[in-house]
Formats: sequence, structure tokens, C-alpha cells
Amino acid sequence: MTTHQLCDILNEFAPLSLQDSWDNSGLQIDNNNAEVTGVLVCFDITEKSLQEAIDKHCNVIVAHHPLLFHGLKQIGNDAYIERCVRMAIVHNIAIYCNHTPLDKVQDGISWKLGEKLGLQNLTYLQTDGIASYGTMGEFSTPLSEKEFINLLKSTFGLTYVRCSEPLNKAISKVALCGGSGAFLIDDALTAGADAFVCGDIKHHEFYKAEQKILLADIGHFESEIATKEIFFSILSKKIPTFVVHLSENDKSPIYCF
Repeated sequence: MTTHQLCDILNEFAPLSLQDSWDNSGLQIDNNNAEVTGVLVCFDITEKSLQEAIDKHCNVIVAHHPLLFHGLKQIGNDAYIERCVRMAIVHNIAIYCNHTPLDKVQDGISWKLGEKLGLQNLTYLQTDGIASYGTMGEFSTPLSEKEFINLLKSTFGLTYVRCSEPLNKAISKVALCGGSGAFLIDDALTAGADAFVCGDIKHHEFYKAEQKILLADIGHFESEIATKEIFFSILSKKIPTFVVHLSENDKSPIYCF
């Protein structure tokens, strides 16, 4: 299995043609299409994840967030992105990222969130005929708002959840979007969801709840970290000829004291 063949498998699941115009998914650093010796699956590309790949003899890293979003004017040692590029090239490690395409496909990150919460009858929340965003499902037995918030905490390892004003109503239908999903708040309202879960809800966006829906911000990292499970499952099932590792160094860059 070569690097390009591995990328083709991932592209088949979440086609790069689906990515947003501002995104930069795909093979960001090639290793001359080398034979794959091992794969490290991670969330963000960091110096720690690159060192982990080196230590585990992996010459391909598969990540959710792209390392390169903008052009580099130099490759030095001042910024972590520059240092990561240097490390990858020096050690002949390929870097492949799949970002917004994985947000849009069935069984992608939003679907994975619904499955983790135990929602049934998952469907797309928004679709325009080309790309689809978010999911919505329902609990077999409605939960109180407190039970729902506690479920979010236990499922995603949270100590707190940023929410709109509690409505003291049962939570049955839930809409979800991994990552920065506040652009779907209106769709969640239109769909009749009792709650909408995503990351990165801004201050003024909480007012959109209009006392009709519970908005719950579980954090960007926390809402998308399950992308690692998706990549790992695809590669482990499709390619049994080399070892696929889940990075042990992924953690949110945000600390709360």
C-alpha cells in the first residue's frame, strides 16, 4: 500500500470535492508516494504528534485539521507550523488531512456525535443537493434538561457545558454539528429540535435560542475529537497490512482554571 493509495481510500469515504472554498484538505506533504510503514491518526498536527509518528515508525499521519491553511513565506523555526513542516520533510512523513469533507458525509463527525449520544433515526439537518451539514435524531425516551446536560458531560468528558437559558422542557429531538456549527441554529429551530449541540457558539448567537431551543456548546475539540475513531475504523478495516495507531498526544489547546 502506497501513500497515494491510502489517500484514495479516505477520499472515497469523504471526497475532497466536498470541501469548503476556504479549506485545504488533502495530501499536504507527500513522501514521494512511499510504501506505508505505519499510520498515526491524530486530531491536530503538532510537534508532539510528529515525534510520536517517528517513535512508532509511521511514515503517514492522518489528521482532521489541516496543518497548512495559508501559504508559508519561509520554513524556519519561529512558528510551530514551520517546525512541523521541517520535521515531516526531514523524516519523510506524509501528512494527509480531511477537514470539511468529513463534516458533510453520512457517518461523518456529526453522525458520530449522534451515535455517541444514543440518538435514533439520524438524518441530515441541512442539505443543498451538493453538500449536507449536521444531523438530527431523537431519544427513545425524552430526557430532562438536567439529564441531557449530564449526558453531554459524561459522553464527551466535560466539566461544564455553555448553554442558553434553560427552558424546563423535555429534550427529545436533538440537532448536532461537529466543530463551529452555530450557522445551523436557524435550521435546528426550523426542524423543531429541542436542543442543538455544537462548538464555538459566540455570545450574541446564544440569543438566537429565542426561548424555543436549548443551545449547548461543548467545545470545538470535544465535538470533533471522534474524527480519530472514524479514520481509525476506515483504515483498520480496509488495510490490514500495516499498523494504525491512535495518537496519544491529542488534547485541547484550551485550558480552564
